[in-house]
Amino acid sequence: MLDIELYGGKRGILEHSRARLLYTLGAYRNVRDVEWSLVRRLVFICRGNICRSPYASSRAQSLGLPAVSFGLDAAEGAPANPAAAKYALTRGIDLSAHRSARMEPARLADGDWVIVFEPAQLAEVRRSIGHGLPATLLGVWSRPSRPHIQDPYGRSERYFQRCFSVIDENIAELFGRMVRGGAPATKNASARVARVPASHRNSCDGTAG
Repeated sequence: MLDIELYGGKRGILEHSRARLLYTLGAYRNVRDVEWSLVRRLVFICRGNICRSPYASSRAQSLGLPAVSFGLDAAEGAPANPAAAKYALTRGIDLSAHRSARMEPARLADGDWVIVFEPAQLAEVRRSIGHGLPATLLGVWSRPSRPHIQDPYGRSERYFQRCFSVIDENIAELFGRMVRGGAPATKNASARVARVPASHRNSCDGTAG
């Protein structure tokens, strides 16, 4: 039986299924078109900037990558969600200093690569900033693809860990591609391809698709 909690509940599995179908049909094909030589900073954007995007930017920073995070509807200066901070710490990521910030076009610059977690966020970001900066869905870089990564806010520890595992897997894959592609963002990062330690992966990882 399908374990819907691994997708963030009923809404999560519905959005996941819809996004996977559209991705298979080519709806988001261009999100993997990247000129690596131009990528200087990773910009992670979610809804409230208190769970997914701060964790993702901190994970990227832990690999030596320049990264920031914003929220489409974020309140300025809010700390990370307590549950997110708690579970991130078990994976070696400290979110205690994080303070949320709202996504504004003025906060973006040439060389930024915008990375979101849901197709709806991708559409919203593109309406806001146009097509001048490249944008992608984080979950399409590892296998199996996960174009929609459901918000873990208010969900169980099990889904928080699964969500963070999906984020880790995709960032590790991105890091390797950026290194091989000569992205300027990797110039101060380790020269090796990153591999997220197994201790940071939840035991339920292999059951999702």
